[in-house]
Amino acid sequence: MRSKRSNTYKKNNNDFFSIFMLIFSMIFYLFFAVYDGAVICVDSPSYIEMNISREPLYPMFLALFRFLFSFRGADFYLTAAVFVQSILAAVAAWSLASYIRKEFCLNRLFSMIVLFLPLSVSALCRFAATRGSMYSSSILSEGIAIACYLFFFRYLLEYLIHHSRKTLKICSLLVFLLISTRKQMYFSLALLVISILFVSFADKKYMRGIFTTLLCAISIFLGNTALDLSYNYVLRGEFVRHSSDTRFITTIAFYTADREDCAYIEDEEIQDLFLEIYDVCYQNGYLKSSAEKGWLNRVSHFGDHYDHIQIDTMWPMVNQFAKEHAGSDVVSLNKNADQIMNTINQALIPHEIVKIAGTFADNFLSGLVTTVAQRRSVLIWYSLFIYLVYILLLIRQIRKGKNRKVILAAAFTLVSILLNVGLVSLVIFCQTRYTIYNMALFYISLTLMIHDLLTDVRV
Repeated sequence: MRSKRSNTYKKNNNDFFSIFMLIFSMIFYLFFAVYDGAVICVDSPSYIEMNISREPLYPMFLALFRFLFSFRGADFYLTAAVFVQSILAAVAAWSLASYIRKEFCLNRLFSMIVLFLPLSVSALCRFAATRGSMYSSSILSEGIAIACYLFFFRYLLEYLIHHSRKTLKICSLLVFLLISTRKQMYFSLALLVISILFVSFADKKYMRGIFTTLLCAISIFLGNTALDLSYNYVLRGEFVRHSSDTRFITTIAFYTADREDCAYIEDEEIQDLFLEIYDVCYQNGYLKSSAEKGWLNRVSHFGDHYDHIQIDTMWPMVNQFAKEHAGSDVVSLNKNADQIMNTINQALIPHEIVKIAGTFADNFLSGLVTTVAQRRSVLIWYSLFIYLVYILLLIRQIRKGKNRKVILAAAFTLVSILLNVGLVSLVIFCQTRYTIYNMALFYISLTLMIHDLLTDVRV
């Protein structure tokens, strides 16, 4: 009887503590939602206006609130959206921390540390990065994508540990939502594929694993395509996908190009357009040839001038050229602009592989730094140190081979970092906005390995 009462008391205490964690997380995010309100950023208008260059899910999210709260005034729906984003962020942080607490048998102190890490990353974006707002309070796709990724990783961990098909379905749904929100999130699909193969091979179900992988990947891709086509048909009357994905590759092509590379472009009009864009970028020092020596100088130069090349120079000039040749309706204009940039990419990229590889290597190292800190001289050395500690602890875990759950969490967090940084480094500079998805996960996995180390020392 005592044992039964003791277990009931313990369960109630655990339930109360879980509720406390949720309330704490809610208060944190909702405070900033009230304090900062809906923060409009440079990219916000393109989501609000449902620009054809954007993936469909976040503009649809905002449109839903615009419909629901149209009676409250012009901008109230943005405030409502930010409150929902904040609740989503709070629940995601709590869900991850609560699951880890139960699965890894953490005490209350370590449970609060795990909960505190996503919150502290959000606070760092608000204060240390001088953004003036957290992503949960910003009208940006990160407002929902970061929370969805925390949900995804929480269920991915459960799938890796317990091999549950139900959990795999949840992971697949979340990947579909992530890819429909940001193209960058294709790295989550790669992570899901690796996880399915890992679980299947661990269970020695090789053919079933390959079939499941293909089924999930194809279903996610088809679902994403169907949503994109349907969204643009309703909005623009044509079954087309969102546009302008090509511009990221074209920006890299211009950044690493030489003037004489125009000879590789066969179309004379596009060749002339290339030279017009190139000359503006060269004269203003935007291109790689103008970067000073040294890794930090090269990375800083690339980040400082990426938007100057793409947004200030290339995109307006390409759109103007496309308008002159294809008319001014949105779909035709963007199709033609994409074709122009594809032509430039196909002509230049094969001849710039070496220079692009150098930029990628610089950018990849930068992304590793911004995943765990900021790209400043002291913090660069800190990043090297903390990665070294992480890897040594992971090697210890693998050699010890006792706590499989910790190994899976730490190893797949590292894989997630490498996939994300690798994808981002191919097409854009690695600012924290693009690498933040794994920041909290890195420190949570580090905390789990330290917890395991301390447990062994006590024993």
